Amino acid sequence: MTHAIVHPPISRIAELESWSQALTRIAAEPLEFCPGFPRIARRFEAWWNQELLDRPIFIASTNSSPARPIRRRLELLHNPAAWFEAKRADVAQTRYLGDAIPFIRTDFGPVFLGALLGGDLEFGADTGWTHAFINDDWSNAPDWILREDNPWWLRLRELTELVASDARGRYLVCTPDLGGSADVLLNLRGSQGLCMDVMMEPDRVRAAVDAIYPAWRRAFSELYRIALCAGAGIFHWLTLWSNRPYMIPACDFNYMIGPEQFNAVCLPDIARQAATVGRAVFHLDGAGAARHIDALLEVPGIQAIQFTPGEGTPSALPWIDMFKKIQSRGRSVLIIAPAHEVLPLCDALKPEGLAFLATGAIAGESDEVFAQVCTRFGAKS
Repeated sequence: MTHAIVHPPISRIAELESWSQALTRIAAEPLEFCPGFPRIARRFEAWWNQELLDRPIFIASTNSSPARPIRRRLELLHNPAAWFEAKRADVAQTRYLGDAIPFIRTDFGPVFLGALLGGDLEFGADTGWTHAFINDDWSNAPDWILREDNPWWLRLRELTELVASDARGRYLVCTPDLGGSADVLLNLRGSQGLCMDVMMEPDRVRAAVDAIYPAWRRAFSELYRIALCAGAGIFHWLTLWSNRPYMIPACDFNYMIGPEQFNAVCLPDIARQAATVGRAVFHLDGAGAARHIDALLEVPGIQAIQFTPGEGTPSALPWIDMFKKIQSRGRSVLIIAPAHEVLPLCDALKPEGLAFLATGAIAGESDEVFAQVCTRFGAKS
């Protein structure tokens, strides 16, 4: 691809500038649970702009009391008071390292927008999913309208208000995974059916993607309104701070389809979402998704790429050439990788616009790696 992606018309969010002003004010003050927050915020702003404040971003956390597991608490969503009490205890029990910022997330499992649009949401084993129900002729497809009386919409707003009222000056509000439009369809149509639809009836799929956009925009905007009206800072599940509103476009469905189908059916909506907010980091999940990197780098609104190597292949080291390509195109990169791979990746990549979310560390490993990163770049912390 040699030209920027043309996206459908966007619906402008009028509050973006005022939200940016509020986020910038919040970023200037320490948080009770994160006294170094202002410097962390400056480090993230440098990262968004492919710059370097002092060292690459390093995010890691550990459970300080492993006898009490920290989970998603989905089983408590029916009881907001008990849910909040458990979440508050989780924050106090978590040890945050480097640029990790304390937060409480209103978490309902992946691709929550499907439930907001009428999907049947079920929980189990610390995750959630919506059941596929759209039949082959799509005669029972929902109308893609986010209704005010949807019980999950009411619960989302209730929990977000509960967290935001407590978070101001203490920690951050973290949003649920709304999911990309194509992933909503994947959940509600089923993988086999949607793959066939993309091949045989792409116009129908594109029409549904277009119809989902207003619901995504409404949900995204409401979360920012609730948090910022309460004076609380807000970010998303990758835990990247930004002084401007941003979003995480995603399309895990892309590993099931080829470049032609992805570019025609999915990419225009990804570009539209990114353009609507103005700042975005794309969630690139695994080797199957990585084949679409060239197309994604043509989207002007995507300032950064986050890459997860994928289940069963946790190493990020084989992907160094792709990370170099991302950096060469003026984009920042967030790499989810085992802690012991951080230093080799630092050796191979430019430090400007480089971030790590370290995983799978044994006791003390993240601390040791973080200390070595600070030493290498002459940073105090």
